[in-house]
Amino acid sequence: MKVTVTTRHLADNLNPEKLKSYALKKSRRIEKYLKSDEGSTVKFVLWTEKFRDNAEITINSKVLKTTSTFETTDMVAAIDSAIDTIIAKLKKETGKKITAKRRGSAKSKDGGPESSELGSADISAVKVRKLPRKLMTVEEALLQLSASGQSAVAFRNSATSEMNVLYVETDGQITLVEP
Repeated sequence: MKVTVTTRHLADNLNPEKLKSYALKKSRRIEKYLKSDEGSTVKFVLWTEKFRDNAEITINSKVLKTTSTFETTDMVAAIDSAIDTIIAKLKKETGKKITAKRRGSAKSKDGGPESSELGSADISAVKVRKLPRKLMTVEEALLQLSASGQSAVAFRNSATSEMNVLYVETDGQITLVEP
């Protein structure tokens, strides 16, 4: 992060070197929000108009391009207030990015685009197939799977009285799914 401090038309009672060092010291608070962005620049411009002291901070980075100006009768207070405003803007931007990442990961866990395609399908287009009520052993279900030519068969297991699914994977492996 590159920091520059410029002073213009300061009042006689203000020491430009002390103000520059103070601004550089306070710019470290901004650094933690821009740490991943090496190409960022922070510019301080400090000046006095009549009896008012002004501090302007400009940030140019990948995360945020913004300016904050504060005007008061004390230059140190103007620098502090301008930095607080910039930090609030940076927190808001990083919060937005974190929220967007969390939303994106939640969508991918739900199934991504496939689930949205299924959700928009018309329920009347769903084919309903009734299962036989009789209990079967796994061996009987395997015989029915091979005889029917289907890729899957659902059945009630006679040993456990629970629903099971027997299916053929793409590599030819037969898999039994139990609850």
